[in-house]
Amino acid sequence: MLGSVDGLKRFVQMRESPYHGLNFCQGSVGEMMDDPRREIDDVIRWFDTRGKLFSVRFRNIRGGKLSFMETFPEEGDMDMWRSLQTYAEVGYQYMIIPDHVPHVSGRDPVNTGFAFCYGYIAALLQV
Repeated sequence: MLGSVDGLKRFVQMRESPYHGLNFCQGSVGEMMDDPRREIDDVIRWFDTRGKLFSVRFRNIRGGKLSFMETFPEEGDMDMWRSLQTYAEVGYQYMIIPDHVPHVSGRDPVNTGFAFCYGYIAALLQV
Protein backbone atom coordinates (compact mmCIF):
# COMPACT_ATOMS: atom_id res chain seq x y z
CA MET A 1 0.00 0.00 0.00
CA LEU A 2 1.58 3.29 -1.13
CA GLY A 3 -0.29 5.24 1.55
CA SER A 4 2.30 4.24 4.13
CA VAL A 5 6.03 4.65 4.64
CA ASP A 6 6.43 0.87 4.33
CA GLY A 7 4.56 1.04 1.02
CA LEU A 8 6.98 3.71 -0.25
CA LYS A 9 9.91 1.57 0.84
CA ARG A 10 8.50 -1.42 -1.06
CA PHE A 11 7.91 0.80 -4.09
CA VAL A 12 11.53 1.95 -4.37
CA GLN A 13 12.76 -1.62 -3.84
CA MET A 14 10.52 -3.15 -6.54
CA ARG A 15 13.04 -2.56 -9.28
CA GLU A 16 16.48 -1.55 -8.09
CA SER A 17 17.88 1.13 -10.37
CA PRO A 18 19.74 4.40 -9.83
CA TYR A 19 16.90 5.99 -11.83
CA HIS A 20 14.10 4.76 -9.57
CA GLY A 21 13.43 7.06 -6.64
CA LEU A 22 11.17 9.70 -5.19
CA ASN A 23 10.18 13.29 -5.55
CA PHE A 24 10.04 13.20 -1.74
CA CYS A 25 7.30 15.37 -0.26
CA GLN A 26 8.19 15.64 3.41
CA GLY A 27 4.68 16.82 4.26
CA SER A 28 2.96 13.94 2.45
CA VAL A 29 5.29 11.43 4.09
CA GLY A 30 4.61 13.07 7.46
CA GLU A 31 0.89 12.58 6.81
CA MET A 32 1.54 8.82 6.79
CA MET A 33 3.06 8.80 10.31
CA ASP A 34 1.64 8.64 13.80
CA ASP A 35 4.31 11.03 15.12
CA PRO A 36 6.01 12.86 12.22
CA ARG A 37 8.22 14.97 14.51
CA ARG A 38 9.83 11.85 15.96
CA GLU A 39 9.78 9.62 12.87
CA ILE A 40 10.67 11.81 9.86
CA ASP A 41 14.46 11.95 10.27
CA ASP A 42 14.84 8.16 10.24
CA VAL A 43 12.71 8.00 7.10
CA ILE A 44 14.86 10.66 5.41
CA ARG A 45 17.95 8.63 6.32
CA TRP A 46 16.44 5.37 5.02
CA PHE A 47 15.59 6.78 1.59
CA ASP A 48 18.64 8.96 1.06
CA THR A 49 21.26 6.44 2.14
CA ARG A 50 19.82 4.23 -0.63
CA GLY A 51 20.00 7.05 -3.20
CA LYS A 52 16.22 7.27 -3.52
CA LEU A 53 15.66 11.01 -2.91
CA PHE A 54 15.72 12.87 -6.23
CA SER A 55 14.17 16.11 -4.98
CA VAL A 56 12.61 17.27 -1.72
CA ARG A 57 9.35 19.14 -1.33
CA PHE A 58 9.95 20.89 1.98
CA ARG A 59 6.49 21.11 3.57
CA ASN A 60 5.35 20.85 7.16
CA ILE A 61 2.10 19.69 8.77
CA ARG A 62 0.43 19.79 12.14
CA GLY A 63 -0.92 16.41 13.23
CA GLY A 64 -0.27 13.03 11.64
CA LYS A 65 -1.90 10.00 10.09
CA LEU A 66 -5.54 10.62 9.12
CA SER A 67 -5.65 13.94 11.00
CA PHE A 68 -3.40 16.72 9.76
CA MET A 69 -3.36 20.31 8.55
CA GLU A 70 -0.81 21.86 6.19
CA THR A 71 1.23 24.68 7.70
CA PHE A 72 4.05 27.01 6.84
CA PRO A 73 7.45 25.40 7.49
CA GLU A 74 8.01 26.93 10.92
CA GLU A 75 4.48 26.35 12.22
CA GLY A 76 4.10 22.59 11.96
CA ASP A 77 5.05 19.66 14.14
CA MET A 78 8.16 18.57 12.26
CA ASP A 79 11.40 20.31 13.17
CA MET A 80 12.35 21.55 9.70
CA TRP A 81 15.77 22.81 10.84
CA ARG A 82 16.58 19.35 12.19
CA SER A 83 15.27 17.77 8.98
CA LEU A 84 17.49 20.01 6.88
CA GLN A 85 20.44 18.98 9.04
CA THR A 86 19.47 15.34 8.41
CA TYR A 87 19.47 15.90 4.64
CA ALA A 88 22.96 17.39 4.96
CA GLU A 89 24.12 14.55 7.23
CA VAL A 90 23.22 11.90 4.65
CA GLY A 91 24.77 13.87 1.79
CA TYR A 92 21.58 14.88 -0.02
CA GLN A 93 22.70 17.29 -2.76
CA TYR A 94 19.69 18.11 -4.91
CA MET A 95 16.76 20.54 -4.82
CA ILE A 96 14.87 21.50 -1.68
CA ILE A 97 11.77 23.39 -2.72
CA PRO A 98 8.42 24.38 -1.24
CA ASP A 99 5.36 22.30 -2.04
CA HIS A 100 1.93 23.88 -2.16
CA VAL A 101 1.73 26.41 0.64
CA PRO A 102 -1.02 27.87 2.81
CA HIS A 103 -2.56 31.03 1.37
CA VAL A 104 -2.11 34.38 3.02
CA SER A 105 -4.35 37.40 2.65
CA GLY A 106 -3.34 40.13 0.25
CA ARG A 107 -3.13 40.95 -3.42
CA ASP A 108 -1.22 37.79 -4.43
CA PRO A 109 -1.89 35.14 -1.74
CA VAL A 110 -0.29 32.16 -3.51
CA ASN A 111 2.93 33.82 -4.61
CA THR A 112 3.32 35.62 -1.29
CA GLY A 113 3.12 32.25 0.48
CA PHE A 114 5.70 30.76 -1.91
CA ALA A 115 8.01 33.75 -1.47
CA PHE A 116 7.90 33.26 2.29
CA CYS A 117 8.69 29.54 1.98
CA TYR A 118 11.59 30.14 -0.44
CA GLY A 119 12.97 32.75 1.96
CA TYR A 120 12.59 30.36 4.89
CA ILE A 121 14.45 27.58 3.06
CA ALA A 122 17.20 29.98 1.93
CA ALA A 123 17.64 31.22 5.50
CA LEU A 124 17.96 27.68 6.87
CA LEU A 125 20.48 26.79 4.18
CA GLN A 126 22.57 29.84 5.04
CA VAL A 127 22.62 28.96 8.73
